[in-house]
Amino acid sequence: MTNTKQTAVNRPTANDHTRATAQAPKSKRIVDARQRRAEIVIASLFLLTAAASIPAAFLLDPILNAPDYLGRVFPNKGAVELGALLWSINNIGIVFIAVFAFGLLRKLDQALAVGYLACRIIEGTIQMVGIIATFLLIPLSHEFITAGTPQSSWFVTIGDVLKDARFLALTEVSLPILGLGGLLFTWMLFRFRLVPRFISVVGLIGYALVFLGGIAGWFDLIDVAPGGNGTPLAIPVAVWEIILLPFWLLFRGFRIPETTTT
Repeated sequence: MTNTKQTAVNRPTANDHTRATAQAPKSKRIVDARQRRAEIVIASLFLLTAAASIPAAFLLDPILNAPDYLGRVFPNKGAVELGALLWSINNIGIVFIAVFAFGLLRKLDQALAVGYLACRIIEGTIQMVGIIATFLLIPLSHEFITAGTPQSSWFVTIGDVLKDARFLALTEVSLPILGLGGLLFTWMLFRFRLVPRFISVVGLIGYALVFLGGIAGWFDLIDVAPGGNGTPLAIPVAVWEIILLPFWLLFRGFRIPETTTT
């Protein structure tokens, strides 16, 4: 009889369980200073690359897409050099995005993290080839003007080749690499729930469109040049890189699983 009473006294009641649940601390995001710095740098670099590449296009496209571009490049040398400098900032920035992300992502899946870093390095390197082609147009334009702007000359032939090289490097070749790298990155965000699913899904869809659109551009199925019919395919990625991910990282940050912390 005594044992029965003792058991009844020790048995927790429903009210006890409710109070214990209410008093249990809620899970919260706890990060070290290094992770927070990396998140802020990644977000800032996304915004910086957008702030550099968009004005660069407005500076360079009206000059290089003009019918008499060889006669306009050298007189507008300052604008061409500034546009090339801004594109270079973009190319360097996209590489460092992956560098700072690698320190966080490698804890989750090192192979995918290395793949993302490699894609960004290749993309940035290829785009720098396009910048070199842009700079080479300046002395060519100077010689073209000095020679009296002869049409149907070797100046025009070389200029067209350099323009094509610039387009291939900055757009047609780099787009599929951008798409592939972005898919690796956003898949990790989705798989490990580092950001809300809505953000990672928009990124997955956007980079998939960029990848497929870039490949389609190789076969002339769509025009991936700025202002071409393939331009709308880049809108989801632009929204993701300029608004969704940067501002989420600035205000909330990645939610790294606790099991991966060291």
